[in-house]
Amino acid sequence: MNEFNTFFAQAYWWLSLFGGLHCLALAIYIRYFYPAGSNQKLLAAFLSLIGLYFLTGMLNRDNTPIPIHVLFNLITPIYFLLMPLLYLYCKRSLEQSTEPIGLSFHYWPALITLLLAIMDIIWRLNLHKNAIWFQAEFFNNPQSIDLSHWSLALPLLLFAQTASYFVALWHLLQRYKLGHLQLSDAPQDTLKLIRFRWLFGLTIAMLLNWLLRVFVVVLPFYLGDSLSTLSHALPRLSLLLSFYLLAAYGLKQITRSAYLRGHLSAPQPKTAPQSSEILTPEEFEFIQQLQQESTDNKEKSTDTPPKPQN
Repeated sequence: MNEFNTFFAQAYWWLSLFGGLHCLALAIYIRYFYPAGSNQKLLAAFLSLIGLYFLTGMLNRDNTPIPIHVLFNLITPIYFLLMPLLYLYCKRSLEQSTEPIGLSFHYWPALITLLLAIMDIIWRLNLHKNAIWFQAEFFNNPQSIDLSHWSLALPLLLFAQTASYFVALWHLLQRYKLGHLQLSDAPQDTLKLIRFRWLFGLTIAMLLNWLLRVFVVVLPFYLGDSLSTLSHALPRLSLLLSFYLLAAYGLKQITRSAYLRGHLSAPQPKTAPQSSEILTPEEFEFIQQLQQESTDNKEKSTDTPPKPQN
């Protein structure tokens, strides 16, 4: 049994490393090598956060320089950027907006929660008043540091934020589908449909993985159940497989979009203007003469009185 647990723990460690490196490599490619605008930078930042989520699975109580529960209280506020990045990427891609975002108000929850987490840790550890106690407790007996109230509040706030953004994304996609998509064979409409399907698939994949994490990790955590390595590994494995499927689907859609854009940018063959004159000028003049002669003959026959009958 111990050998099985050791094997599974190592498999979970390699899964975290494998998924994190793949997401970071894809984010670097999209950010620096893929020819795209600011919207793809949002996707690269989103993938970087997913990579960070994978890499945190490699952390344990033995390889962290500070207590792991303190470290996770500092890392969790960064995840408040995850859903805003996904929402902004979908919204700006659908609207085809390229203006720089700057410090959007969507980023404020992450900054506020990070600031509150730092203030809570400083207040809890009482750094300024008792530095000697801080060093002894923080490094020698880290489990005595009580941060349970903030550790319970952060996942709950993150749960509420994620749920609200999924509702906003659903309404955004429904409005776009009803207001902009047209069932036609025009290349422009086909490109809109391809973009919509990609964003819809990305949103559904993130929603399903989020629901899996809620039922496997979040609810057992709040119900007081012990979380096994399998509980942490299952959402990561599902997320990694989802990204592989999304990558394959995205590659197919990129190929199709490139073909349609090339078809739109290709010079259209010029059609020769149709001449309104089917006959040559000589033939047209001859017909006019015949018509004129026919008209003159009719007029003469009309002007000549009929001969009296005997």
